[in-house]
Amino acid sequence: MIKKIKSLIIFMVLILLLTACGGHDNTSGETDLPIEEIEQKLVIGVGRDFYEGPASPTYLHGSTNVWESLTYLDDQLEPMPQLAESWSVSEDGKTWRFDLREGVFFHDGTPFNAEVAAYNLERLLNHPRKGNTKLTYGDITNIEVVSEYALEITHEVPMPEFPRMVAYHDGAMFSLAAFDENNDIVAPIGTGPFVFQEYIADQSIILVKNENYWGNTPILEEVIFAFIADPNTRLAALQSGEVDALSDVGAVMPEQAIIIEENNDLILKTKLVGTTHYLFFNQNNLFKDNNLLQAVSYALNRQLLVDTVLEGYGIPGESVITPVAVNWLNKGVAPVYNMDKARELVEEALKGKEAEVKLLLHSGISSRWPYKAIAEIMQHELSELNLIIDIEMVDAGEWAKRLQEGNYDITIGPFTLMTGEPNVFFSTHMFSEGNLNKSRSYGYNNSQVDELITKAAVERDADKRREMYLQLQEIASTEGPVVPIYHDVTLYAVNKKVNNFELDVNFKPHLGMVEIK
Repeated sequence: MIKKIKSLIIFMVLILLLTACGGHDNTSGETDLPIEEIEQKLVIGVGRDFYEGPASPTYLHGSTNVWESLTYLDDQLEPMPQLAESWSVSEDGKTWRFDLREGVFFHDGTPFNAEVAAYNLERLLNHPRKGNTKLTYGDITNIEVVSEYALEITHEVPMPEFPRMVAYHDGAMFSLAAFDENNDIVAPIGTGPFVFQEYIADQSIILVKNENYWGNTPILEEVIFAFIADPNTRLAALQSGEVDALSDVGAVMPEQAIIIEENNDLILKTKLVGTTHYLFFNQNNLFKDNNLLQAVSYALNRQLLVDTVLEGYGIPGESVITPVAVNWLNKGVAPVYNMDKARELVEEALKGKEAEVKLLLHSGISSRWPYKAIAEIMQHELSELNLIIDIEMVDAGEWAKRLQEGNYDITIGPFTLMTGEPNVFFSTHMFSEGNLNKSRSYGYNNSQVDELITKAAVERDADKRREMYLQLQEIASTEGPVVPIYHDVTLYAVNKKVNNFELDVNFKPHLGMVEIK
């Protein structure tokens, strides 16, 4: 009996000790350990590979936080200081002066200054992957180093929105040691809060903390971006703790939102970003007849798609311009759902005959957004109009090849207004020499549109420029070659132990603020 009492006492003491040491159930994922004793390592699951390679403009996607730009766009798509502290324009509107931030060093210890900034801008201006840079940056006639930390860029004509044009990918800065003799990037030596350490092909990008960052020193010691193509595998990795967050546009599918919300260890987050999802038309074949393009737009019940396929996470297409760009959006051209009008237009074009339509989907993009479901709904709706949709899913290489050849009728894809100013959209999609107009075989050509795009890019009067962009949106709503489906409300998720993980309007996470608790 005495032995039993002694055993019971020992057992109770052990229980008390375990409880005092934190042996209780901690469903929040937090501990009582001080922050300096918690491993500050973050693993982020993404649906695409952020490695872009040596021949690309930036080597790594901007979401990695490895490189920075002259300016940064806030949530209203207004330019804010980043590596440039301030800027001003000459009286004639042709020369922009950027005063650069002092005391900034690249990851290799070399200083950031005007000479390095000028070299980087020249490289970006002449980069073959940047498309028609004259329309993006304006017609630059001179880049001059005024002083160690001052740079002047002169244009042939005024460029009123130039500080927006050097934000993010269009103004990325790298150490001169990053480039080889061909100006390819041998190592992405940037100024950002994290330093590139390793790329494991088709798997992950490994980053480490920049101890000498010019801003607040990051708390995280290591960040890993894990490329997980399959959406269900991505979610399973978050649920199991294999990854700590799912980030980027399309990382979380709409139907997965409820699963995350019901998990007490996870937090679902949303962000209205500058991405819009579109139908892109090849206007060289069947859709030469604009009545058919308009019929497809009328037959698209955007509100129903958002309510059902997207589980409410999205905004029905209002224009070809994202609603984030509030100063430029023309809400008066929002497409409407009208099957009677669609039937009328198809009858006028086809005279009761059927027409086959090739709808091409990119398999990689379709693993991040519900494009297949949207395509199948279109297939059903358009069959009532004698438009017989053949859906074909192909990989990235085949998709680009087929678009270049014009071997498709419609495709679905995203476009992000990275600069916050409509020129980047219109100059790529609707300008007769626009890089996407050409590479995707849209076949769109309108001299009035070319003139409006060119004039708007240089118009210094903001009200006049806005009127031109409103007019361009109106033309796009009646002619294509691009029809908006919905504007993206990005879903992303984190484990509860991850604090301060937020995305900006260009879906870039602010990793310098993140900590593990």
